[in-house]
Amino acid sequence: MPGLAFVFGGSEGIGLAVARRLVAEGREVVVLSRSAAKLDAALAELGAGALARSVDVTDAAATSAVVDALVAEVGVPDLVVTTAGYARPGYLEDLPADDVTGMVAINLLGTIHVCRAVLPHLRRAGTGTIVTTSSMAGLAGVFGYTVYSASKFGVIGFAEALRREVRPYGLRVLVLCPPNTLTPGFEEENRHKPAEVLAAEESVATLTAEQVADTLVGALRRRRGFLVVPGRDSRLAAVAIRHLPFVVDRALRRPTSST
Repeated sequence: MPGLAFVFGGSEGIGLAVARRLVAEGREVVVLSRSAAKLDAALAELGAGALARSVDVTDAAATSAVVDALVAEVGVPDLVVTTAGYARPGYLEDLPADDVTGMVAINLLGTIHVCRAVLPHLRRAGTGTIVTTSSMAGLAGVFGYTVYSASKFGVIGFAEALRREVRPYGLRVLVLCPPNTLTPGFEEENRHKPAEVLAAEESVATLTAEQVADTLVGALRRRRGFLVVPGRDSRLAAVAIRHLPFVVDRALRRPTSST
């Protein structure tokens, strides 16, 4: 799978795991994120074949400028993966206002900004794949994740529409929907979860970032499909969400004893 990939949010977590897999397969990879320190650490790990650039995907103009400069320097990528995002769980009335706007700005608008920045280059090249990142919470609303779910539902709707919009140009769009994944972001997320949310997640399978990355790389090889759902339990859940919504509703609602 040689070629050139841009991985946004690639300095840690799922993004870094994806970058590792792509480098191992012989791709040239550019990792992008806001944190210069994290980018330095990622480059030290990825070694030769990787570059890094700092960018804040909530800034549309800056994102476009960085992408344009990279294309001029290293060429048009045949793969763009955007994993930048975060979750701040909590009941709606308790969520800090900065996190309400922050999740929408990074998770949804950040995804849109990246796609708007890379699309003109991919369209002119007539080939390429864009991978956006949603979540299992983007397939079914989960109590304690109102705003996060909204942002991730938005990513799926955006990617679905984009997929249909760019197909005539020979471009492919996928959306990755990981379950709970062991990353630094997930560790931070756990520090904010209400007790009821933690209790509800005790029976939920948690994957490693490497497992998620392996699933994505496999989907890229198959060259078909749209939703990429890592993990057997998550794939079963996705089927239930579609065909047994009443069962899913009972499983994901807040316990009535706590209201």
